[in-house]
Amino acid sequence: MNKLRRRIGTGYLSWITLFYLIVSLQTGFAQGTKEEQQDFYPLESVPDVGTEPLDGPLHKVLREEIPVIGQALEGVVDPETYRMGPGDLIAVYVLNEAEDQILARIAADGVLHLRNIGVFDTRGMVLAGLKAAVLEAAEGRFRTCEIAVSLAELRNFKASVGGMVWAPGTFNMTAADRVITLLARAGGFYNPARKDQEAELSQLESVLKRQKRTGTEIPDLPSYSARRTQLRHKDGSEEVVDLLLFLRAGRYEGNPLLRDGDFLLVPPLNPNSGVLGVYGAVNDQGLIEYLDGDDLQKALMLAGGLTLDALRNSIEVTRFIGEGQTYHTFYVNLGDPGASEIPLYPDDRIYVRSIPNYHERHQVELRGEFSKPGFYPVSDEGTPLVEIIMKAGGFTAKASLKEALLTRLIGIELVDPEYERLRQMPVADMKPLEFQYFKTKAREVTGQVVVDLYALFSEGDSTHNVLLRNSDILEVPPITRAVKVTGQVEKPGIVTYKTGEPYDYYIDKSGGFSWNARKSKIRIIKSVTGKWVKPRSTIIEEGDTIFIPEKAEINYWEVYKDVMLVVTQFATLYLIYITANN
Repeated sequence: MNKLRRRIGTGYLSWITLFYLIVSLQTGFAQGTKEEQQDFYPLESVPDVGTEPLDGPLHKVLREEIPVIGQALEGVVDPETYRMGPGDLIAVYVLNEAEDQILARIAADGVLHLRNIGVFDTRGMVLAGLKAAVLEAAEGRFRTCEIAVSLAELRNFKASVGGMVWAPGTFNMTAADRVITLLARAGGFYNPARKDQEAELSQLESVLKRQKRTGTEIPDLPSYSARRTQLRHKDGSEEVVDLLLFLRAGRYEGNPLLRDGDFLLVPPLNPNSGVLGVYGAVNDQGLIEYLDGDDLQKALMLAGGLTLDALRNSIEVTRFIGEGQTYHTFYVNLGDPGASEIPLYPDDRIYVRSIPNYHERHQVELRGEFSKPGFYPVSDEGTPLVEIIMKAGGFTAKASLKEALLTRLIGIELVDPEYERLRQMPVADMKPLEFQYFKTKAREVTGQVVVDLYALFSEGDSTHNVLLRNSDILEVPPITRAVKVTGQVEKPGIVTYKTGEPYDYYIDKSGGFSWNARKSKIRIIKSVTGKWVKPRSTIIEEGDTIFIPEKAEINYWEVYKDVMLVVTQFATLYLIYITANN
């Protein structure tokens, strides 16, 4: 009986142990799943960093010895400006032989209770003031010890956002967060013209940033105001936040730190507030919402700053006079003292000219079989071809000089309006001359410069030592050692090139003519020029293509009808003639 009881007791304990393990595994799995879900939605509000889910003596000991994981900060907290609030964790270090550490959070009513030191009312205090008060009290308690006071952890609080944002609401923030972080939590600025409703922090600047364009292609301002954002504090005060100043110029006065209970309002754009126009040699030209107090320096910052080729001694400012269309223009030299602080007014326009020909990078590109292919500088007037090839170390052993191609991109009309017109026209509607022009242009290599590297380097013909100009491309392909035979042969394809052999040699190597080959219309397509020539008028060279067209298919019924039509017409004329003579 005792043995039976021991077995039952042992089995009972085993079942309890197994049940405990299963519950523990399920709890761990649930926590892991929860963490994965939190990571999956990066823009949703995250749990408070200092949340304490457990309570008790053990947790208290662990909490005092192991602070919450470090928070992401911009740098050292400024004790002269950091405002204390409920949730801030204060650490007092008593450096003696035992070395004691005292940790305490500021309570919801703003009171801080430090064990063995005292109670402090932190409302309205900055970190520096609290440190001084704690040090004074601690030094009276620990006279022979060295005392240190620090902010161990920043508090969490609620802040709200509304207006022209995608997801207005209230979010958990920290005392290290700025306005831009709260805006990102709300999904960014709300722009009805924007189709993609997913707004991440990395997209905030792209929403505002307008691509630099030329001419009159300047986009309109968005429907929200990025320069008149209102940050309202719990004490009733508010400040106007110029977020564009931070996004464009990185100025932190346009991205202040948040306070407990702040409310951020993004208003719609006021069309009557006026705009500034900044154009020319700036990194982001276009329209900018006007704000009272704007000056020339701020306008240039909001336009992305000046480019390297900006003409700084003659910034042109155009200003309207009165309520009409009359305006006057004046010029500003940024080198003059105080010139950048010139105040601006609504609808002013600023034009920044460029230095002519500033650091123009004239270069050519060598592609293919060169010892050192790549880009090489050339002068404005042009550099001889031989000089550039020598810089490239000459050609490789596989270079095919006869197939080299020099293309010029600048100064060439890349789009031929007449050719584009003919492309849209059916061939049957073209006049004979138009069809000839269309065929010629279709075979033409746009921008090709006539040059023969084989004649230049193998035969010493210096007339081919042309000047290379900016953006020219010289391409030397590898030796093909082949001729392509296409069309009506038994085995169309590539045939190994043999010096001096005529075209029919390559046709024989391709199996000879097929039954429907049109032998009288054979053409040779030259590899370099693309020109179509008769086989008797040229020598077969590497890379050439031999084209054998197909005999036209004869519709005998159509031929019969045409013949009968002509015979009938002749018979009719003959009968009319006989009748008239009789």
